[in-house]
Amino acid sequence: MTAAPDPEHDPDPDPDPTAARASRIQRLLDAIDMIQDNQRDRAVPLLRQLIGEDQNFEAAWLWMSVAVDSLDKSIICLDNVLRINPHNVEAAGALHRLRQAEMGDERRRIALRQARDTALILLWLLVFGLLYAIVHSYWTMPISPRG
Repeated sequence: MTAAPDPEHDPDPDPDPTAARASRIQRLLDAIDMIQDNQRDRAVPLLRQLIGEDQNFEAAWLWMSVAVDSLDKSIICLDNVLRINPHNVEAAGALHRLRQAEMGDERRRIALRQARDTALILLWLLVFGLLYAIVHSYWTMPISPRG
C-alpha cells in the first residue's frame, strides 16, 4: 500500500509542466533580446536563474557564453553546452575559436617573456662589462712617483 503524498511535507509539484517550460522559453527569449540590445549585464542574472533551475538547459548555457564578460567564463559555459550535448556544432566551433585565441595570447606572452629575459641578461652583461672595464683600468693605471 502506498501512502498519498503529503502536501505539507512534499515540495509543491509543478501543476502544469507545459506552462513552466513556456515560461522558461519566454525568459530565455527575453535574455536573448537583452544580449542583442547590448544589455548583457541585465541578461546574465536571468540566464543564471534559468541555469539554476535546470543545469542541463543547453540553450541557456550557450547564450550565457555570449553574455559573460570574460573568455574564461565563456569557455566554461561552452564546456557545459558540450557536456549536455557533445554534438552541438555551434558550441564546439566557438570553443575552438576561443581556445585558438587563448593559445595565440599565450604564444605572445611567451615571446614577451623571452624578450624581457634576453634584455635583462644583456643589461647585466653590460653592467658587468662596465665594472670590469673600470676595475681593469684602475689596476692597470701606471702609478706616477710623487715628487
